[in-house]
Amino acid sequence: MKKYNLLSSVGIMLLAGILTSCNDYLKESSDDLLIPKKVDEFESVLLGDGYPNTLTADVEWMDLMTDDAEVSPSANPNSTQSDGDDNVFLPVGRGAFTWAQDIEYYDTSYGNAYQNRYKNIMACNIIIENANTMEGDSMEVNSCVAQAYALRAMNYLYLVNWYGLPYNPATADKDMGVIIRLKSEMVRDQPQRSTVAQVYAQIIADLDNASIRFKKAKKSTNVYLMNEKAVDLLKCRVALYTRNWDDVIKYGNAFSEDDFNLYDISTLKKEDMRHEKEYVFLKAKNPEVLFMFGGRAFTRQAYMDNLVFINGAAYAPSQTEEGDLINSYQEGDNRIYAFFCQDNIEYDSEFDYYNVYEAYRHLPYKHYAMSEYSQALRTSEVLLSMAEAYVQIGKLDLAVDLINLLHKKRFTADTYEELSVSGFASKDVLLKYVRDERRRELCFEETHRWDDLRRYGMPRIEHKFYASKNSAPETYVLEQGDQNYTLELPQSELGYNQVVERMNRRAIESQ
Repeated sequence: MKKYNLLSSVGIMLLAGILTSCNDYLKESSDDLLIPKKVDEFESVLLGDGYPNTLTADVEWMDLMTDDAEVSPSANPNSTQSDGDDNVFLPVGRGAFTWAQDIEYYDTSYGNAYQNRYKNIMACNIIIENANTMEGDSMEVNSCVAQAYALRAMNYLYLVNWYGLPYNPATADKDMGVIIRLKSEMVRDQPQRSTVAQVYAQIIADLDNASIRFKKAKKSTNVYLMNEKAVDLLKCRVALYTRNWDDVIKYGNAFSEDDFNLYDISTLKKEDMRHEKEYVFLKAKNPEVLFMFGGRAFTRQAYMDNLVFINGAAYAPSQTEEGDLINSYQEGDNRIYAFFCQDNIEYDSEFDYYNVYEAYRHLPYKHYAMSEYSQALRTSEVLLSMAEAYVQIGKLDLAVDLINLLHKKRFTADTYEELSVSGFASKDVLLKYVRDERRRELCFEETHRWDDLRRYGMPRIEHKFYASKNSAPETYVLEQGDQNYTLELPQSELGYNQVVERMNRRAIESQ
């Protein structure tokens, strides 16, 4: 068995029924070493560093690159805070919001999304390398190894959709992907990128291996651990991203109608979903949640959180133009209350000011709860992926049936209207509707919107940036098919890897 230098003090903390893990488990050297042999020791490695426990904090800035974000020049005019125009997040997020050539210049946390995914991958590599020598009950070993394969695949899926070129079946075997690291040695090598096709082949192989191992493992109902159903969802997502419509449906059919078990918010009243009543949509008790991860969210959406008190310019969900996110929710769609803050005024006696939640600014809070993890793989994603695949292969009636299934759980009974194929003028009109539905349902989760925009052909996006409350708008445009739809590697990689291919993003000037 290969030996690793690991901190022996690492353990697993259980708080409020939720697994969390210590950071910095893996170290290159230590005076107090633990060489893992038993399955529970490897599980500590996996839980400590293999799970994407920092994902929300790592990627929230990516929301700013999408058409789901805007800068409001006067985000909260009713705020009583005297220094309300002092929005520290405005300049930090500017690089992402304007698709700058060097986003890292504006946001020093830019590299975390990249570094932490490879940190997760490194821990998974340790588990996988020792799969055949790990000591312990065979079912527990298979569970541990299955989780490692699935988590490695999940992290590579993130990386290739952020730092690799968008998937194109005609050119994927030549297009620039990301570096594939499958060894656990901590060496400062200078590897080249693999192609997009090679990265996806690795992802698919890892997910297949995860499925094989999970079938030999004890079934778990713990939604804080990667599991077999979550793997089926990831397979469905990979098939969608690679335009393999038949496989989208095949993996989607692994879920029965009972498995979808969508969270029924149709019967909830607006008052039931108020933030101050500690309502939260993404939670372990949500029946459609398969896997929760990403760490706890200490803010509602870090770059938009100042909406509760800033009276000047601030980032907000897009809502100014007709086609913006907030304006796409129809009357009776309870997601507008379940996913976003409503009107409320709270006085903070400690700091002597009011938090003013303005409903018309729609601060996102679907994953804000100190008692819950902040991201989730949900069966509603599978349903929407299948609907898109059915449209693509011409089975429009089946696509509409799935959308109706979702709407029954989202719209109030008095506003729900069953859709029919005849209500759509063409296949393309229905496809747009399904994709818009995906936007509404999955907004501000993982990096769904950015990933989807890339696979939709990288449409043109226009952002207006306000440097302060009274400043004139600066207009920035991400053009159709723009090279800046792909992120540059961070300096943590470029600083020592002199041979890796660079993205060479362009400078986008204000108009």
